[in-house]
Amino acid sequence: RLVAIMFGHLRMNVDEAIEELLNITDLLYFDESTGGIDREKNSTILRQALEDMLQARGVGPETKMNGPSSSTQTSKIALFAAASTNVTHPHVFRTYPFRGSPLTPTIVEALCATMAIQSHFLPVKLGSRRAQESFIGGALGANNPTRLLLEEAGKVFGKERRVAQIISLGCGLPRVLSV
Repeated sequence: RLVAIMFGHLRMNVDEAIEELLNITDLLYFDESTGGIDREKNSTILRQALEDMLQARGVGPETKMNGPSSSTQTSKIALFAAASTNVTHPHVFRTYPFRGSPLTPTIVEALCATMAIQSHFLPVKLGSRRAQESFIGGALGANNPTRLLLEEAGKVFGKERRVAQIISLGCGLPRVLSV
């Protein structure tokens, strides 16, 4: 999820993306031996690290996921996150305009929502107070979003058009076996 933004939106090369991922993971706490993982602290650190990463590449932290694209951006990126109300039907965050999408998160908010693994981060709340949704990461409902990406490609480019390439950097598990 994060790598999709790194490659497709920020135009990082592989070495830059690896370096940035290592920098971010070095800041986070995953060791439970010290009495548990501080999900609030991890959430705060992740948000700040993502904002810093974007700002270092000339993208403001309040930049919307589907806001006006820079002239160099040619990739369409779709990120999937599970809403806590229905983990089997993931929500899609897009870098391109799409009718019927009520949420307009910033890039940072969308990334945090897709990375909000319950054991390590707090759920991410998006939307207006009346229509707010809570997201608990992409691993539950969209661990392997290939089918979802093919459906999305059909909506964006037309069902008759052939898909030339989909890059999925997930772990490849077909679905959650139990919750």
